[in-house]
Amino acid sequence: MGKFRYTAGRVTRQVRVRPLDTLRRLGAFWAPMTDASLPPLNQGTAHADGLMLPPGTVAPQQRRRARRYFTLSFLACLFLALWLLTDFVLPDANKAALSARPAPAPSLIMTNWHEMAPMHRRNRTVTMKKNDSLAALLTREGIGPIAADAALDTLQQVFDPRGLKPGQKVRIFTEWPQDSDPDSQIGRFAGFDLIPSPRQRIILRRTGHLTFDIIDQNRPLSDRYFVADALITSSVYEAARSSGMAPSLVVDMIRLFSFNIDFQRDIREGDQLEVLYSRRFDGGNQLAEEGDILYAALTNRGKRHAYWRLEHDDGNAAFYDETGKSVQRLLMKTPVDGARLSSRFGMRRHPILGYTRLHRGLDFAAPTGTPIYAAGNGVIEKVTRSREYGRFIRLQHSNGYETVYAHLSRFARGLKANAKVRQGQIIGFVGMSGLATGPHLHYEVLHYGKPVNPRTLDLPPGRKLDENGLVALQTAIAGAQKRISSLAARDNTLRSLPRRSRASLSERQAAPSRFAVPTARP
Repeated sequence: MGKFRYTAGRVTRQVRVRPLDTLRRLGAFWAPMTDASLPPLNQGTAHADGLMLPPGTVAPQQRRRARRYFTLSFLACLFLALWLLTDFVLPDANKAALSARPAPAPSLIMTNWHEMAPMHRRNRTVTMKKNDSLAALLTREGIGPIAADAALDTLQQVFDPRGLKPGQKVRIFTEWPQDSDPDSQIGRFAGFDLIPSPRQRIILRRTGHLTFDIIDQNRPLSDRYFVADALITSSVYEAARSSGMAPSLVVDMIRLFSFNIDFQRDIREGDQLEVLYSRRFDGGNQLAEEGDILYAALTNRGKRHAYWRLEHDDGNAAFYDETGKSVQRLLMKTPVDGARLSSRFGMRRHPILGYTRLHRGLDFAAPTGTPIYAAGNGVIEKVTRSREYGRFIRLQHSNGYETVYAHLSRFARGLKANAKVRQGQIIGFVGMSGLATGPHLHYEVLHYGKPVNPRTLDLPPGRKLDENGLVALQTAIAGAQKRISSLAARDNTLRSLPRRSRASLSERQAAPSRFAVPTARP
């Protein structure tokens, strides 16, 4: 069994290891750890406190330590087995299987539509009016309120009908059973479809009693390119419109040139305009929306101003000249479209107060409600009103510049102090609040608190391209020139307006224009 030796109160045991002793010790690890469960003490074994333990018995501290090690080892092995099982055996639902085949496009016809009985179907197209709603339109077309409410509830799953604007076209469908006569019987409301935006089409179809299915379709559009080449005889606006450009693109083009050209004074008869622009068409070869201006050139008084569109990596686009300088400046010279300069910067007699004083800005006469744009990127300093300026906005820009917009009829929504605005953003509308004799915009520019003349302000370009940007710009210029040559070869350009003699021009009464050409000076 073994021999025992006592040394300074400690028990030293010399035992020869036997297989039966090893099994007995392992079994003792899992014995209950209560004093009642311990085997009775005898005289042949010594305890740490001086008591005698039977041979082969393990101390309680060693049993607890062994249990703890075994439990931790068991849990570690269990977690390892579960990880191996989930990572190598079970499929991963988040990992998409690779395939050489493209993903199938979503079907425009629901699966349950094939199971529906054949019906006679007819449609009619109606247009939303001013202050109209889709619910009122359906009621006006004779659709019951219960069916209309069910259809609108289904539509709200993908689109809010309150976002529809006047002029929105809605195609309403009516259906009859196949064995009935549509000309003599009243049909059932079968749904409608509409195009709320150029790239979106919504189809709502009835599938049962007050049940509808809805499809939100993405409309693919294709770009087509056009060239407008016009000789200016009365105004830039009329010349561009006569060449086929849409009003929205004409406004964008005028705003593009307004950084360097004053349309109130600089435009003359005989100036030449050339624009390359795009339009987007749907699958039915119908115009869906206007595209972008890719290239614009205006020859004014013998000087040619040409700019090309360049898209950056961040998704934004800007226009540059052939040297890589941005056409945009820190501030716009004219922050309102279609306005007439009614009062200049300098000393003048106030039309209401009756005494002479410094006119700190420019006055642009325009109809009430004409949009006013932020002249540059900045922060709103004031959105308030005063006795003299009425409703006015004060913006703070970089490099110590500030701009003031006064006599507004109303502010744009969401404007508040310390809010950021971007150049060209609508901030208000022309009015005649405050001391004003008619609707106009009073526009001031201040440099470190001192008023300056906006017409004579010479600001540096907002951005200049680096070496990589210049390479991309040259690629854009080459692409624009190639498109213009291709369109000219296919005779796809719009002819320039014919040149007219000064005699015929003087005899003709020019129609009212937003950007009229002033009389040529000798």
